[in-house]
Amino acid sequence: MDTRQIMEALAEAYWKRPAVEAELVAMIGELTRDAEKIAGRVPAGRSDLFGIEPSSFDAVLLSEVTR
Repeated sequence: MDTRQIMEALAEAYWKRPAVEAELVAMIGELTRDAEKIAGRVPAGRSDLFGIEPSSFDAVLLSEVTR
């Protein structure tokens, strides 16, 4: 399943209707931004599961709310 198919499935699950193209573009863009902030590349030699600390994760979520 690619990202677009995942977003289409989520729209159907949450909204009980297909997403229009503009909604899909927005959803894919948000997922891409979030993925880069939350699970970005971890520098070599580190064994972190995620590239962000929990307190920073809260800041990411708050920044999305104010968009």
